[in-house]
Amino acid sequence: MPMESPQTYLFFSPSSALVALVTLAFLIHRAWPRFVQPGQSDKLPQSTSNPTIDSDLAVSKEPELPEGWWSSRDFFELERRGLFSQTWIYLAHTAQFNKPGAYQSFDLAGFPVFLIRGKDDKIRAFHNVCRHRAYTITRKETGASTVLGCRYHGWSYDTTGRLVKAPQFDDVPGFDKSQNSLFGVHTHTTDHGMVLVNLKAEEPTELGEEKLSSLNNFARKSAPRKSLSWVAGRTVPGDFNWKMATKTSYLDFFTRELESQAPRIFGPSPIMKVIRRIMGSNPVDDSSFFPATFFYQFVDTELWFALSFLPATETKTQIRYDIFSRSPVSEIAAETISKTFENVLNSLIGQIEQQYRQICKAQSIPIEFIGQNTHQILRRVQDHRKLERLQGTQVIPAMHKPKGSNLFQQAEKLCKELDCVSGGAQSGTSPGVLDW
Repeated sequence: MPMESPQTYLFFSPSSALVALVTLAFLIHRAWPRFVQPGQSDKLPQSTSNPTIDSDLAVSKEPELPEGWWSSRDFFELERRGLFSQTWIYLAHTAQFNKPGAYQSFDLAGFPVFLIRGKDDKIRAFHNVCRHRAYTITRKETGASTVLGCRYHGWSYDTTGRLVKAPQFDDVPGFDKSQNSLFGVHTHTTDHGMVLVNLKAEEPTELGEEKLSSLNNFARKSAPRKSLSWVAGRTVPGDFNWKMATKTSYLDFFTRELESQAPRIFGPSPIMKVIRRIMGSNPVDDSSFFPATFFYQFVDTELWFALSFLPATETKTQIRYDIFSRSPVSEIAAETISKTFENVLNSLIGQIEQQYRQICKAQSIPIEFIGQNTHQILRRVQDHRKLERLQGTQVIPAMHKPKGSNLFQQAEKLCKELDCVSGGAQSGTSPGVLDW
Protein backbone atom coordinates (compact mmCIF):
# COMPACT_ATOMS: atom_id res chain seq x y z
CA MET A 1 0.00 0.00 0.00
CA PRO A 2 1.58 3.33 -1.06
CA MET A 3 2.44 5.70 1.80
CA GLU A 4 0.72 9.04 1.97
CA SER A 5 2.91 11.97 1.09
CA PRO A 6 3.88 14.41 3.90
CA GLN A 7 2.47 17.15 1.76
CA THR A 8 -1.00 15.71 2.42
CA TYR A 9 -0.84 16.85 6.09
CA LEU A 10 0.46 20.29 5.17
CA PHE A 11 -2.36 21.06 2.81
CA PHE A 12 -4.83 23.74 4.00
CA SER A 13 -8.02 24.75 2.28
CA PRO A 14 -8.95 28.47 2.33
CA SER A 15 -11.75 27.76 4.86
CA SER A 16 -9.35 25.89 7.18
CA ALA A 17 -6.90 28.76 7.05
CA LEU A 18 -9.67 31.23 7.96
CA VAL A 19 -10.71 29.13 10.99
CA ALA A 20 -7.08 28.91 12.13
CA LEU A 21 -6.63 32.69 11.87
CA VAL A 22 -9.82 33.38 13.88
CA THR A 23 -8.75 30.90 16.58
CA LEU A 24 -5.28 32.48 16.78
CA ALA A 25 -6.79 35.95 17.13
CA PHE A 26 -9.07 34.74 19.96
CA LEU A 27 -6.15 33.20 21.89
CA ILE A 28 -4.08 36.40 21.54
CA HIS A 29 -7.04 38.42 22.83
CA ARG A 30 -7.38 36.17 25.92
CA ALA A 31 -3.63 36.27 26.64
CA TRP A 32 -3.14 40.01 26.07
CA PRO A 33 -3.92 41.15 29.70
CA ARG A 34 -1.14 38.89 30.98
CA PHE A 35 1.42 40.67 28.79
CA VAL A 36 0.17 44.10 29.83
CA GLN A 37 -0.17 43.20 33.58
CA PRO A 38 2.17 40.26 34.16
CA GLY A 39 1.71 40.42 37.97
CA GLN A 40 -1.86 39.10 37.80
CA SER A 41 -2.68 35.44 38.31
CA ASP A 42 -5.27 33.08 36.84
CA LYS A 43 -6.21 31.93 40.32
CA LEU A 44 -9.30 33.32 42.02
CA PRO A 45 -8.47 35.90 44.70
CA GLN A 46 -8.44 34.56 48.24
CA SER A 47 -11.48 35.59 50.30
CA THR A 48 -10.78 38.25 52.89
CA SER A 49 -14.26 38.10 54.39
CA ASN A 50 -14.96 37.27 58.02
CA PRO A 51 -16.06 33.62 58.45
CA THR A 52 -18.56 34.70 61.07
CA ILE A 53 -20.17 37.16 58.68
CA ASP A 54 -20.33 34.50 55.96
CA SER A 55 -22.07 32.19 58.40
CA ASP A 56 -24.60 34.88 59.26
CA LEU A 57 -25.28 35.47 55.60
CA ALA A 58 -25.91 31.77 55.04
CA VAL A 59 -28.43 31.71 57.88
CA SER A 60 -30.16 34.85 56.60
CA LYS A 61 -31.18 33.02 53.44
CA GLU A 62 -33.78 31.20 55.55
CA PRO A 63 -36.94 33.10 56.50
CA GLU A 64 -36.73 35.07 59.74
CA LEU A 65 -39.40 33.32 61.77
CA PRO A 66 -41.20 35.61 64.19
CA GLU A 67 -40.85 35.42 67.93
CA GLY A 68 -43.43 33.09 69.42
CA TRP A 69 -43.53 30.81 66.36
CA TRP A 70 -43.91 27.76 68.62
CA SER A 71 -45.86 28.95 71.64
CA SER A 72 -47.17 32.52 71.38
CA ARG A 73 -50.90 33.03 71.86
CA ASP A 74 -50.78 36.21 69.77
CA PHE A 75 -49.11 34.42 66.87
CA PHE A 76 -51.61 31.55 67.09
CA GLU A 77 -54.48 34.05 66.90
CA LEU A 78 -52.84 35.51 63.80
CA GLU A 79 -52.66 32.00 62.31
CA ARG A 80 -56.37 31.56 63.03
CA ARG A 81 -57.24 34.76 61.21
CA GLY A 82 -54.68 34.68 58.42
CA LEU A 83 -54.49 30.95 57.69
CA PHE A 84 -57.15 28.66 59.15
CA SER A 85 -60.12 30.96 58.63
CA GLN A 86 -59.51 31.29 54.88
CA THR A 87 -57.64 28.20 53.66
CA TRP A 88 -59.01 25.04 52.07
CA ILE A 89 -58.43 22.19 54.54
CA TYR A 90 -59.00 18.44 54.21
CA LEU A 91 -61.32 17.07 56.93
CA ALA A 92 -62.80 13.74 55.84
CA HIS A 93 -63.84 11.30 53.11
CA THR A 94 -67.43 10.60 52.09
CA ALA A 95 -66.92 6.95 53.11
CA GLN A 96 -67.07 8.11 56.74
CA PHE A 97 -70.74 9.08 56.36
CA ASN A 98 -72.70 5.89 55.72
CA LYS A 99 -76.26 7.26 55.94
CA PRO A 100 -78.26 10.52 55.97
CA GLY A 101 -77.76 12.34 59.25
CA ALA A 102 -74.29 10.83 59.86
CA TYR A 103 -72.06 13.60 61.19
CA GLN A 104 -68.54 14.23 62.45
CA SER A 105 -67.38 17.10 64.66
CA PHE A 106 -64.04 18.91 64.51
CA ASP A 107 -62.18 21.64 66.37
CA LEU A 108 -60.28 23.57 63.73
CA ALA A 109 -57.95 26.07 65.40
CA GLY A 110 -60.65 26.92 67.93
CA PHE A 111 -63.44 27.02 65.34
CA PRO A 112 -65.92 24.21 66.15
CA VAL A 113 -67.38 22.79 62.92
CA PHE A 114 -69.15 19.62 61.83
CA LEU A 115 -69.78 17.72 58.60
CA ILE A 116 -73.12 16.01 57.99
CA ARG A 117 -74.62 13.93 55.22
CA GLY A 118 -77.99 15.21 54.02
CA LYS A 119 -81.00 13.25 52.81
CA ASP A 120 -79.81 14.14 49.31
CA ASP A 121 -76.49 12.37 50.13
CA LYS A 122 -74.58 15.63 49.92
CA ILE A 123 -71.93 16.37 52.55
CA ARG A 124 -72.31 19.84 54.10
CA ALA A 125 -70.31 21.69 56.75
CA PHE A 126 -71.54 24.10 59.44
CA HIS A 127 -70.16 26.03 62.36
CA ASN A 128 -71.03 23.95 65.41
CA VAL A 129 -72.88 26.72 67.25
CA CYS A 130 -76.57 27.45 67.70
CA ARG A 131 -77.64 30.77 66.22
CA HIS A 132 -79.42 31.69 69.45
CA ARG A 133 -76.69 31.51 72.12
CA ALA A 134 -73.74 29.83 70.38
CA TYR A 135 -74.41 26.60 72.26
CA THR A 136 -72.79 23.49 70.75
CA ILE A 137 -75.10 21.55 68.42
CA THR A 138 -73.27 18.22 68.03
CA ARG A 139 -71.79 17.26 71.39
CA LYS A 140 -70.24 13.95 70.26
CA GLU A 141 -67.35 13.47 67.86
CA THR A 142 -69.45 11.21 65.61
CA GLY A 143 -73.13 10.34 65.49
CA ALA A 144 -76.23 10.26 63.31
CA SER A 145 -79.43 12.32 63.39
CA THR A 146 -81.46 14.03 60.69
CA VAL A 147 -82.57 16.69 63.22
CA LEU A 148 -79.96 18.36 65.41
CA GLY A 149 -81.20 20.14 68.53
CA CYS A 150 -79.67 22.76 70.81
CA ARG A 151 -80.11 21.87 74.49
CA TYR A 152 -80.26 25.47 75.68
CA HIS A 153 -83.61 26.70 74.31
CA GLY A 154 -84.53 23.77 72.06
CA TRP A 155 -83.73 25.28 68.66
CA SER A 156 -83.52 22.49 66.07
CA TYR A 157 -81.95 22.26 62.62
CA ASP A 158 -82.18 19.81 59.73
CA THR A 159 -79.28 18.35 57.73
CA THR A 160 -79.22 21.40 55.44
CA GLY A 161 -78.70 23.71 58.43
CA ARG A 162 -82.22 25.14 58.20
CA LEU A 163 -83.87 26.18 61.48
CA VAL A 164 -87.02 24.02 61.78
CA LYS A 165 -87.99 24.67 65.40
CA ALA A 166 -87.57 27.66 67.74
CA PRO A 167 -89.84 27.30 70.81
CA GLN A 168 -91.42 30.53 72.12
CA PHE A 169 -89.98 32.58 69.25
CA ASP A 170 -92.84 32.30 66.76
CA ASP A 171 -94.52 35.47 68.16
CA VAL A 172 -91.32 37.51 68.61
CA PRO A 173 -91.51 40.67 66.44
CA GLY A 174 -89.07 40.58 63.56
CA PHE A 175 -88.08 36.95 64.11
CA ASP A 176 -87.61 35.06 60.83
CA LYS A 177 -86.59 31.38 60.87
CA SER A 178 -85.11 31.60 57.39
CA GLN A 179 -82.64 34.22 58.64
CA ASN A 180 -81.44 32.03 61.51
CA SER A 181 -80.10 28.92 59.84
CA LEU A 182 -76.76 27.53 60.95
CA PHE A 183 -73.73 29.38 59.62
CA GLY A 184 -72.59 27.31 56.66
CA VAL A 185 -69.00 26.49 55.82
CA HIS A 186 -67.79 26.35 52.21
CA THR A 187 -67.40 22.70 51.24
CA HIS A 188 -65.82 21.02 48.23
CA THR A 189 -66.04 17.27 47.62
CA THR A 190 -63.63 15.97 45.00
CA ASP A 191 -64.58 13.38 42.39
CA HIS A 192 -62.90 10.78 44.60
CA GLY A 193 -64.78 11.71 47.76
CA MET A 194 -62.23 13.90 49.56
CA VAL A 195 -64.08 16.55 51.61
CA LEU A 196 -62.39 19.97 51.91
CA VAL A 197 -63.68 23.00 53.83
CA ASN A 198 -62.96 26.72 53.92
CA LEU A 199 -64.17 28.81 56.89
CA LYS A 200 -64.13 32.14 55.07
CA ALA A 201 -67.54 33.84 55.37
CA GLU A 202 -67.29 35.44 51.94
CA GLU A 203 -66.59 33.52 48.75
CA PRO A 204 -63.16 31.88 49.13
CA THR A 205 -60.48 31.56 46.49
CA GLU A 206 -61.15 28.72 44.08
CA LEU A 207 -59.43 25.39 44.43
CA GLY A 208 -57.12 25.39 41.44
CA GLU A 209 -56.06 22.26 39.59
CA GLU A 210 -52.49 22.79 40.80
CA LYS A 211 -53.53 22.55 44.47
CA LEU A 212 -55.65 19.47 43.84
CA SER A 213 -53.35 17.64 41.44
CA SER A 214 -51.32 15.75 44.05
CA LEU A 215 -54.46 14.84 45.99
CA ASN A 216 -56.26 13.65 42.86
CA ASN A 217 -53.29 11.60 41.71
CA PHE A 218 -53.21 9.80 45.06
CA ALA A 219 -56.98 9.31 45.10
CA ARG A 220 -57.10 7.86 41.57
CA LYS A 221 -54.71 5.07 42.57
CA SER A 222 -55.57 4.51 46.22
CA ALA A 223 -59.03 5.87 46.96
CA PRO A 224 -61.63 4.91 44.34
CA ARG A 225 -64.87 6.36 45.66
CA LYS A 226 -67.26 3.54 44.74
CA SER A 227 -65.43 0.64 46.35
CA LEU A 228 -64.04 2.42 49.41
CA SER A 229 -64.98 1.63 53.02
CA TRP A 230 -64.00 3.34 56.26
CA VAL A 231 -62.14 0.95 58.59
CA ALA A 232 -61.33 2.98 61.71
CA GLY A 233 -60.47 6.45 62.93
CA ARG A 234 -60.14 8.64 65.99
CA THR A 235 -58.85 11.97 67.24
CA VAL A 236 -55.83 11.80 69.55
CA PRO A 237 -54.55 14.81 71.53
CA GLY A 238 -50.93 15.95 71.48
CA ASP A 239 -49.11 18.51 73.64
CA PHE A 240 -47.19 20.36 70.94
CA ASN A 241 -47.63 23.12 68.40
CA TRP A 242 -49.22 21.88 65.16
CA LYS A 243 -46.32 23.18 63.04
CA MET A 244 -44.08 20.47 64.49
CA ALA A 245 -45.74 18.16 61.94
CA THR A 246 -43.90 19.93 59.10
CA LYS A 247 -40.77 17.89 59.91
CA THR A 248 -40.85 15.16 57.25
CA SER A 249 -38.67 12.71 59.18
CA TYR A 250 -41.52 12.24 61.66
CA LEU A 251 -43.75 10.91 58.91
CA ASP A 252 -40.95 8.76 57.51
CA PHE A 253 -40.54 7.11 60.92
CA PHE A 254 -44.29 6.68 61.24
CA THR A 255 -44.80 4.96 57.88
CA ARG A 256 -41.73 2.73 58.33
CA GLU A 257 -43.04 1.51 61.67
CA LEU A 258 -46.49 0.87 60.25
CA GLU A 259 -45.13 -0.93 57.20
CA SER A 260 -43.12 -3.26 59.42
CA GLN A 261 -46.34 -4.38 61.12
CA ALA A 262 -49.02 -4.00 58.43
CA PRO A 263 -48.37 -7.31 56.56
CA ARG A 264 -48.69 -9.30 59.78
CA ILE A 265 -51.99 -7.61 60.60
CA PHE A 266 -53.82 -7.39 57.31
CA GLY A 267 -51.67 -9.53 55.04
CA PRO A 268 -50.71 -8.61 51.48
CA SER A 269 -53.30 -8.87 48.75
CA PRO A 270 -52.27 -11.76 46.45
CA ILE A 271 -53.89 -10.09 43.46
CA MET A 272 -52.08 -6.80 44.12
CA LYS A 273 -48.75 -8.60 44.51
CA VAL A 274 -49.17 -10.40 41.18
CA ILE A 275 -50.21 -7.21 39.37
CA ARG A 276 -47.28 -5.26 40.78
CA ARG A 277 -44.82 -8.01 39.90
CA ILE A 278 -46.06 -8.02 36.31
CA MET A 279 -46.17 -4.22 36.06
CA GLY A 280 -42.94 -3.72 37.97
CA SER A 281 -44.47 -0.65 39.61
CA ASN A 282 -43.41 1.12 42.79
CA PRO A 283 -45.90 0.12 45.50
CA VAL A 284 -45.26 3.15 47.70
CA ASP A 285 -47.81 5.92 47.24
CA ASP A 286 -48.21 9.01 49.40
CA SER A 287 -49.32 12.61 49.23
CA SER A 288 -49.90 15.67 51.38
CA PHE A 289 -52.31 18.59 51.47
CA PHE A 290 -51.44 21.97 52.95
CA PRO A 291 -51.26 22.89 55.74
CA ALA A 292 -50.80 19.58 57.62
CA THR A 293 -52.59 16.53 56.21
CA PHE A 294 -50.80 13.43 54.93
CA PHE A 295 -51.99 10.40 52.94
CA TYR A 296 -50.29 7.03 52.62
CA GLN A 297 -51.04 3.74 50.82
CA PHE A 298 -49.77 0.60 52.58
CA VAL A 299 -47.52 -1.55 50.41
CA ASP A 300 -49.24 -4.60 48.85
CA THR A 301 -52.54 -4.05 50.68
CA GLU A 302 -55.89 -2.43 50.01
CA LEU A 303 -55.37 -0.04 52.97
CA TRP A 304 -54.54 3.67 53.05
CA PHE A 305 -54.84 6.35 55.70
CA ALA A 306 -55.28 10.10 56.16
CA LEU A 307 -53.47 11.81 59.02
CA SER A 308 -54.23 15.44 59.93
CA PHE A 309 -52.63 17.72 62.52
CA LEU A 310 -55.33 20.22 63.51
CA PRO A 311 -54.38 22.98 65.98
CA ALA A 312 -56.46 23.32 69.14
CA THR A 313 -54.34 26.00 70.85
CA GLU A 314 -50.82 27.35 70.45
CA THR A 315 -49.45 24.39 72.44
CA LYS A 316 -51.97 21.63 71.76
CA THR A 317 -52.83 19.70 68.58
CA GLN A 318 -55.64 17.33 67.63
CA ILE A 319 -54.26 14.47 65.53
CA ARG A 320 -57.02 12.93 63.44
CA TYR A 321 -56.46 9.62 61.67
CA ASP A 322 -58.79 7.68 59.39
CA ILE A 323 -58.03 4.32 57.76
CA PHE A 324 -59.78 3.17 54.58
CA SER A 325 -59.88 -0.01 52.52
CA ARG A 326 -60.78 -0.83 48.94
CA SER A 327 -62.11 -4.23 50.06
CA PRO A 328 -64.31 -5.31 53.01
CA VAL A 329 -62.63 -5.64 56.41
CA SER A 330 -64.00 -7.75 59.27
CA GLU A 331 -64.78 -6.11 62.61
CA ILE A 332 -62.00 -8.07 64.33
CA ALA A 333 -59.45 -7.08 61.68
CA ALA A 334 -60.57 -3.43 61.88
CA GLU A 335 -60.04 -3.42 65.65
CA THR A 336 -56.57 -4.95 65.32
CA ILE A 337 -55.59 -2.49 62.59
CA SER A 338 -56.82 0.47 64.63
CA LYS A 339 -55.02 -0.68 67.79
CA THR A 340 -51.72 -1.19 65.97
CA PHE A 341 -52.05 2.14 64.16
CA GLU A 342 -52.73 3.98 67.39
CA ASN A 343 -49.81 2.34 69.20
CA VAL A 344 -47.41 3.56 66.52
CA LEU A 345 -49.12 6.97 66.47
CA ASN A 346 -48.74 7.34 70.25
CA SER A 347 -45.04 6.55 69.89
CA LEU A 348 -44.76 9.28 67.23
CA ILE A 349 -46.66 11.77 69.41
CA GLY A 350 -44.28 11.02 72.29
CA GLN A 351 -41.28 11.80 70.09
CA ILE A 352 -42.79 15.06 68.86
CA GLU A 353 -43.77 16.15 72.38
CA GLN A 354 -40.25 15.50 73.65
CA GLN A 355 -38.61 17.55 70.89
CA TYR A 356 -41.22 20.29 71.30
CA ARG A 357 -40.27 20.71 74.96
CA GLN A 358 -36.60 20.89 73.98
CA ILE A 359 -37.26 23.52 71.31
CA CYS A 360 -39.34 25.67 73.67
CA LYS A 361 -36.64 25.46 76.33
CA ALA A 362 -33.86 26.36 73.89
CA GLN A 363 -35.94 29.08 72.19
CA SER A 364 -34.60 28.01 68.79
CA ILE A 365 -35.87 26.66 65.49
CA PRO A 366 -33.90 23.68 64.11
CA ILE A 367 -33.12 23.93 60.41
CA GLU A 368 -34.99 20.69 59.63
CA PHE A 369 -38.28 22.45 60.47
CA ILE A 370 -37.75 25.11 57.80
CA GLY A 371 -39.18 23.78 54.56
CA GLN A 372 -41.74 24.53 51.88
CA ASN A 373 -44.67 24.46 54.31
CA THR A 374 -42.85 26.82 56.68
CA HIS A 375 -42.35 29.36 53.88
CA GLN A 376 -46.01 29.10 52.88
CA ILE A 377 -47.32 29.45 56.45
CA LEU A 378 -45.06 32.45 57.08
CA ARG A 379 -46.08 34.16 53.84
CA ARG A 380 -49.79 33.74 54.61
CA VAL A 381 -49.61 35.19 58.12
CA GLN A 382 -47.28 38.02 57.05
CA ASP A 383 -49.66 39.02 54.24
CA HIS A 384 -52.58 39.02 56.67
CA ARG A 385 -50.67 41.08 59.21
CA LYS A 386 -49.96 43.69 56.51
CA LEU A 387 -53.67 43.77 55.66
CA GLU A 388 -54.62 44.34 59.30
CA ARG A 389 -52.06 47.14 59.63
CA LEU A 390 -53.48 48.85 56.57
CA GLN A 391 -57.03 48.60 57.92
CA GLY A 392 -56.01 49.44 61.46
CA THR A 393 -57.98 46.56 62.97
CA GLN A 394 -58.14 42.78 63.17
CA VAL A 395 -59.55 41.12 60.05
CA ILE A 396 -61.47 37.92 60.79
CA PRO A 397 -62.43 36.25 57.48
CA ALA A 398 -64.52 33.57 59.24
CA MET A 399 -66.80 36.08 60.96
CA HIS A 400 -70.44 36.05 59.85
CA LYS A 401 -72.66 39.10 60.24
CA PRO A 402 -76.00 38.36 61.93
CA LYS A 403 -79.17 38.88 59.93
CA GLY A 404 -82.65 39.92 61.05
CA SER A 405 -84.55 43.07 61.96
CA ASN A 406 -83.03 45.80 64.12
CA LEU A 407 -85.65 45.19 66.80
CA PHE A 408 -84.76 41.51 67.04
CA GLN A 409 -81.03 42.30 67.11
CA GLN A 410 -81.56 44.76 69.99
CA ALA A 411 -83.49 42.11 71.91
CA GLU A 412 -80.72 39.58 71.28
CA LYS A 413 -78.10 42.03 72.55
CA LEU A 414 -80.08 42.63 75.75
CA CYS A 415 -80.47 38.87 76.33
CA LYS A 416 -76.74 38.28 75.88
CA GLU A 417 -75.91 41.07 78.33
CA LEU A 418 -78.27 39.53 80.89
CA ASP A 419 -76.64 36.14 80.28
CA CYS A 420 -73.21 37.63 81.02
CA VAL A 421 -74.43 39.27 84.25
CA SER A 422 -76.14 36.12 85.56
CA GLY A 423 -73.41 33.71 84.46
CA GLY A 424 -75.72 32.35 81.75
CA ALA A 425 -75.61 28.88 80.32
CA GLN A 426 -72.40 27.25 79.26
CA SER A 427 -72.15 27.29 75.51
CA GLY A 428 -69.64 24.51 75.32
CA THR A 429 -67.06 26.81 73.69
CA SER A 430 -64.46 29.09 75.19
CA PRO A 431 -65.28 32.83 75.51
CA GLY A 432 -64.92 34.72 72.26
CA VAL A 433 -63.84 31.58 70.44
CA LEU A 434 -66.03 32.25 67.44
CA ASP A 435 -65.52 36.00 67.16
CA TRP A 436 -69.19 36.64 66.49
